Amino acid sequence: MKNYFKSIAIAYLSIALVSCDNFLTYEPSDSVEDATAISTATDVENALNGVYYTLGKSEFYGRNVVALGDIAADNCWMLGTSGHFSSIYEYTVTTEDAELSDTWTCGYQVIDRSARLIKAGEALLAEGNLTDSDTEIVKGALSQAHAVKALAHFSMVNIFALPYSQENKSTLGLVNVDKESYEAFQEVKRGTVEDTYNQILADIQSAKANIDLVADDYFRFNAAALSALEARVKLYMSDWKGAITAAQEAIQKRNGALEMNADKYASMWFSIAVTSEDIFTISKTADDNLSANSLNTLYGSYDGKATSGLQALFAENDMRNALFAGKGEQLRALKFDGLPDSKATSNIPVFRLPEMYLILAEANAQLGSTQEAIDNLFAVAQRNPDLKKEDIPTAKAELLKFISVERRRELFQEGHRWYDLRRTGEHMTRVGGNVAVIDWDASKFVYPIPTDEVNASGLAQNENWFNNLPKK
Repeated sequence: MKNYFKSIAIAYLSIALVSCDNFLTYEPSDSVEDATAISTATDVENALNGVYYTLGKSEFYGRNVVALGDIAADNCWMLGTSGHFSSIYEYTVTTEDAELSDTWTCGYQVIDRSARLIKAGEALLAEGNLTDSDTEIVKGALSQAHAVKALAHFSMVNIFALPYSQENKSTLGLVNVDKESYEAFQEVKRGTVEDTYNQILADIQSAKANIDLVADDYFRFNAAALSALEARVKLYMSDWKGAITAAQEAIQKRNGALEMNADKYASMWFSIAVTSEDIFTISKTADDNLSANSLNTLYGSYDGKATSGLQALFAENDMRNALFAGKGEQLRALKFDGLPDSKATSNIPVFRLPEMYLILAEANAQLGSTQEAIDNLFAVAQRNPDLKKEDIPTAKAELLKFISVERRRELFQEGHRWYDLRRTGEHMTRVGGNVAVIDWDASKFVYPIPTDEVNASGLAQNENWFNNLPKK
């Protein structure tokens, strides 16, 4: 398996790690400041490796963004022995929460580095001195940088802003970054949620220009992954037709298959080989020496558990039961249980084929295309061999509820549940764990902007964010 995060030192010749200071106020002396920092196609490739490395750091998609999606919701919980993610699970977060601050900072590092790479790469192309093969390399890299930037904006806006809706789209979103990154001490302000989504869609559109130049490598943003991102974004925007078109494209371009052999399904989670279901996954190897910073450690020695309420959703013969160990409140979910000889090592799926089928199911159900929705849903739900297609409800409300539950069954631990609750308005009642949340509307809650950012750059805080914390 080719690992794009191995050559970190080389990657940082073009884009180096910044200090822990806030992104919007750090002095960017070690970043790509102008086109002179990148002068060859090899420089562009090395810089792109740095972008992917930053995306996969534990502070962002390598742990925090994914873990929040389950631990803040009702799929997983923290026993509290390590302190990690306890405030997220218990809803005792403050404006100085370390995990939120790290996510904000690293997310903007991803965005910043992507934008600087795009600017420098476009300048290199404009010079007109590259060979045809090097031109294709640079164009493919820029498409990937646009896609990663879109994913980072999307991940951030769904943590630090209200979910997209007609009601919320004029509320505060992110400090959006287009082609020009922000310099140290530059005055910045937040756009609206709609502005941020427009930036995401613009980056997706820019990425489409040359994404076909990217090989079918599932550790990089290729054409199938870009369509998968567009499908997820449009689902969150309730653009049902757009979500259907993009999800169908992702399935077609990936040309993979859902694994319906129980033994093979279980074993694919304990390997770092690409599976037939992977569309885009963040590569990890034992050489990364992740240790305490891995998602695996959070769900391992840091005592992250699965809720009994999650396990109760699975029928007796559902093949996904193999991904649980223990029982009651000591139940462990095993998607990130690691390799036999490296327990901290698991690839982190960003997009998989089952999500695309579930997007099709939900969007078709919303449009009243009931039979299409049931067919799409059953493609995944038949992981329970006892389920018959005629068992699936046909009434719209009941069908959408079934799809919501199936998303929990299929995508647990992959960081979807909390974001799903916010975008759909479904109320959450935790079953299991040791901190109760009852009939809570997560769609009205938004995490605060970190204090350091507000103090340093004067960004507007999410006003009265604490008023919508769950009542305990």
